[in-house]
Amino acid sequence: MPKTMMITVSIKDDNGEVLVANTSERTVPYIEEIVTKGFRTAFHDLETAILESRKEVCDSTVSEYVEVMSKKKRNKSPFSEKSLRQESTE
Repeated sequence: MPKTMMITVSIKDDNGEVLVANTSERTVPYIEEIVTKGFRTAFHDLETAILESRKEVCDSTVSEYVEVMSKKKRNKSPFSEKSLRQESTE
């Protein structure tokens, strides 16, 4: 009977507000599988699940964080559309 492992990665600002959070779930072997498959095979399955899950959740979190930061940077740019529109109406 396999079990489920969850890895969560979140990035918070100085105020503790979560900017980005992602979770990855993977099935990991349980005692019965260790007995039937053998320790080395079960441990390999466990290690593979952990490494794949960690890579997936870290990659998606970093990508999402970079996207959020680039949107904020664009909105603060002195040459953004919003600031150009405000200057033209003045």
